[in-house]
Amino acid sequence: MAGKGIVAFAFGTPENISSNQYIARIAAFKAMGFKAPVYTQSDIRLPSDIPVTYTEEISGEPPSTLRIARGAVQWAKELGFYELWTVAAKPHLRRCIRDMKRAIRESGASIQVQACEEISIRYSYDAWFCKNSTQARTRTKTAWLKREYILRMMPFFIYKHVAK
Repeated sequence: MAGKGIVAFAFGTPENISSNQYIARIAAFKAMGFKAPVYTQSDIRLPSDIPVTYTEEISGEPPSTLRIARGAVQWAKELGFYELWTVAAKPHLRRCIRDMKRAIRESGASIQVQACEEISIRYSYDAWFCKNSTQARTRTKTAWLKREYILRMMPFFIYKHVAK
């Protein structure tokens, strides 16, 4: 496990949509390469030989990106990790990295965050949107960007309250 962990953020629901399968493939590839465990949410399913910790979910409501980031950082601190590799859909990656860095700063930890290069190499930006997602915001680029621009641009002290 050599001080590295993988954090995988779902992009829509359920687990069988293409975006979540892409995320699971990349997370599994990185986990096997690094011999590292994964921190993720229930819509990302990995092979049984990969150690996985799932974030707590409340009554079927998907956890916010910030909540997952905070949970991942706490998990990493408990396991003594110095590096977290982030797997997320390309449209979601920028906010995932931002929230991971903020969660690290809030916790006082000394952890580096990396984005998995396979996200951009293997899949185009548009490939991540899935019409079969039960989350309307991840079905189309237009729906995603409407919400994403607002979340990215709002001051973080407001975002923290929205992302509870």
